[in-house]
Amino acid sequence: MSNIVSNILFFQLGRPLLFENEAQSAKVVAVLFEMEPLPLMFTNGPLYMAIAALIGVIHGLVFYWIEPALPRGIVARGLAFGAILWALMALYFEFHTPFNMFGEPVALVAVELVFWIAVVAVQGLVLSIIYGRSRDELASPVE
Repeated sequence: MSNIVSNILFFQLGRPLLFENEAQSAKVVAVLFEMEPLPLMFTNGPLYMAIAALIGVIHGLVFYWIEPALPRGIVARGLAFGAILWALMALYFEFHTPFNMFGEPVALVAVELVFWIAVVAVQGLVLSIIYGRSRDELASPVE
């Protein structure tokens, strides 16, 4: 699900701002759309989606592992997990790859970080909905 959201945000809605913008680093555009080999997401979509699904399963296992430490309630728990993903994944990725390696302008990195908030919020909410009630709620006696 998060892969679908990220593709819509980054490559559909965000395309004019992120990739057709003269302020964008030529290196970013070249790596994504011109240099061979092109990214896997463009050359082998099924393999890319399978790997993305595997990463989603791993995120689901991490969610299961830390769920007792997350807030109660499906929405609060999902958004908290999304915030953890954003802090541990998106910040580092955006700093290390687009900004550091490809010279992407800070303003566009900031836009991407906002897009990442939506992506990981959806992922956290979907995992929280799939997970259902908290372990604490399941362990509590019913009154």
